[in-house]
Amino acid sequence: LMYVESFGNPMRFREIAQRITKRKPIIVVKAGRSEVGARAASSHTGALAEGDAAVGALLDQVGVIRAQSVEELFDLAMGFEGGRMPRGDRVAILTNSGGPGILTADALADRGLTVPELSDDTVQQLRPLFPPEASVRNPLDMIASATPEGYRTALDALLSDDGIDSAVVIFVPPLGVRQKDVAAAIAEVGTRSEAKPVLTVLMGRKGLPQGKAELHDAGIPAFIFPESAARTLGAMYDYEVWRNRPVEAPAELAVDRDRAAAILRQAGSATKLSEHATLDLLSAYGIPTAPARLATSEEDAATIAQEIGGPVAMKIVSPQIVHKTDVGGVVIGVEGADEAKATYRGIVSRAVAAVPGAEVTGVLIQRMVTEGREVIVGMSRERMGPILMFGLGGVFVEALKDIVFRVAPLARLDALDMVNGIRARPILDGFRGEDPADIAAIVDVLLRTSQLALDFPQIAELDINPLLAGATGVVAVDGRIMIEHDQHTSGRR
Repeated sequence: LMYVESFGNPMRFREIAQRITKRKPIIVVKAGRSEVGARAASSHTGALAEGDAAVGALLDQVGVIRAQSVEELFDLAMGFEGGRMPRGDRVAILTNSGGPGILTADALADRGLTVPELSDDTVQQLRPLFPPEASVRNPLDMIASATPEGYRTALDALLSDDGIDSAVVIFVPPLGVRQKDVAAAIAEVGTRSEAKPVLTVLMGRKGLPQGKAELHDAGIPAFIFPESAARTLGAMYDYEVWRNRPVEAPAELAVDRDRAAAILRQAGSATKLSEHATLDLLSAYGIPTAPARLATSEEDAATIAQEIGGPVAMKIVSPQIVHKTDVGGVVIGVEGADEAKATYRGIVSRAVAAVPGAEVTGVLIQRMVTEGREVIVGMSRERMGPILMFGLGGVFVEALKDIVFRVAPLARLDALDMVNGIRARPILDGFRGEDPADIAAIVDVLLRTSQLALDFPQIAELDINPLLAGATGVVAVDGRIMIEHDQHTSGRR
């Protein structure tokens, strides 16, 4: 168990924790979540990857269990101390009161655990044991007349069901039934169950200390509230999944490092890489980009639009303008030389009016990409190291903040966890007849971005937004890279 305010050497902690958690759980409560590591940042990733998000990413990545309070820290410790870990997510609930059973089912569902139907054999075995008004299903509500023997027999039957991996047993004391006797019955069956953990909830005005003591002595975790038991069992299952996860080395991909280094050298003392240089740098690291060229005049715009052909997108290029759409600096669907000229004039005039004194270096003209879901891949350099971000792209990243973080270097499973971790993951699987997005291609971009961040520590922030994820690949449509010149010019740190 750890109480943590800061990490003196985050990478050393990562190295040690990743090794230890494969054989022994580490549970951390982190203090100072509100302001630690917070800083002003203009990029999407920098603004969102504040200190606590970075800490959470680090802990998740190395299998450390995070408690949100000291109370939860010790609740989790009590569950893990029992030593029996769930081998699956299927939970049986045994109760003598319907309400707590339902609340437990809700709390388990919130933690990603399931409360499945019992097998026919188990139901037939249990039905004769209880009155007709009892609910012989899952949750199994024996009603208030349940006896210690009823608890003993029912729990034994539930744990014998092949479709059950663990059990939560609830006792609300009625008149005439001693908590000590019920606790003894639960402990007798629970201690025989070596493969399936049993967690208990003893609900009473004084917390039923006698029953809790009996269960604790037998190594059976006992809680006061259903939510505590569900939260603990969820953490135990997550840890078991982590412990059985294959060990995978960070990916090392083929990239053109020399070309990338040359692009960064050409940027000179600039703190923001130009849009076309950003796309070139991403391309050097094997990230597909939409073809784009920089126009510095109306005539350039007309020529380039004709040469690219078809409808094009036109975007203002200025070091002082971060969010181009906010100043009317993006126009899509432009066709033909005359329309390109007029669009160039309009974009530049709107940008200058919105940001007086802005240095406009031109307008980027890019082939239109119309297919694919908009996602964002980002990187911000924090004390933990380079923090990678993934989520829905476009305007949704700030509005919904449906994002996941991890610390570089990424292994392939880390990158896949990021994609699977967003709430909007079903959108990538295909929605209302759309083809599913190419998940493998998104994972590849995350791995390449991780490698880019490690190879060039002078890259302080990076956003690829949007990255359009289609059915057979991805395309980076826009990007932004900020540079800090007090870092080394190349090489991993």
